[in-house]
Amino acid sequence: MEKGLILKVHRMNKSRLAQYIEGISGLKVSIDAMFDVQVKRIHEYKRQYLNILSIIHRYDCIKNMTSEERKKVVPRVCLIGGKAAPGYEIAKKLIKLIHAVGGKINNDPDIGNLLKLVFVPDYNVSVAELIIPASDVSQHISTAGHEASGTSSMKFLMNGCLILGTLDGAAVK
Repeated sequence: MEKGLILKVHRMNKSRLAQYIEGISGLKVSIDAMFDVQVKRIHEYKRQYLNILSIIHRYDCIKNMTSEERKKVVPRVCLIGGKAAPGYEIAKKLIKLIHAVGGKINNDPDIGNLLKLVFVPDYNVSVAELIIPASDVSQHISTAGHEASGTSSMKFLMNGCLILGTLDGAAVK
């Protein structure tokens, strides 16, 4: 298969995901941005909190850049999605934090389209069919020793996505 066709299909998938994001959040995102994704059940060992801290750090770095430095930044759309167990208070608070950080970043005119953050609620197979083929980077950063297999990374890999991950689950094998 030729490289141009693969890139064209990936771009079409990003366009479909961008439409979905606008539908669930009202936020318009650029398909030219890097789509950086972490979608899985919300849990402490899955370390969505670590991802949020890195997004806050990236926001702070961009905020403190000169306009010349900002021209060199690759725009990034960060998607964090999943479900929290009904009685899991820490997971519910994490979702609130993601929404709060997203509200700050997405409405900051200094940042513009350089960084966006969206929480994808009710992550399921149908939503995965939109997200996985459109992703550029997928984060699999669970605490080492806690992920039994973690085969979702394989789905991202088969769609040409780069994996950012810890040595855990399927990555060990």
